Amino acid sequence: MKESVIQRGILDYLALVAKTKPIYFFRAGSGAVKTDQGRFFKTGRSGISDIFCLYDGKCIALEVKGPKGRQTQSQKKAEQDIKAAGGEYYIVRSIADVKKIIPLD
Repeated sequence: MKESVIQRGILDYLALVAKTKPIYFFRAGSGAVKTDQGRFFKTGRSGISDIFCLYDGKCIALEVKGPKGRQTQSQKKAEQDIKAAGGEYYIVRSIADVKKIIPLD
């Protein structure tokens, strides 16, 4: 299954959680946007996790990967930085993985 499909399912699941529990989440990402003047504007930080959540007093970073997906060096560095700052970081490959971290019930 493609990472984009897994990510969409996870975001839908988190929206369902938000109906009954206090949670704040957003899809994060990095890249570049070309301006009308032809310059590139960088967005986000290199290696940033796909989804960030604030839940139960914790900052949780979710890196979405497909069945064979692996972290890049910049993602490994981001994991170290997030954990060093007191956050939690998880590699998730399914909604079931997220349910273990952020339960619906």
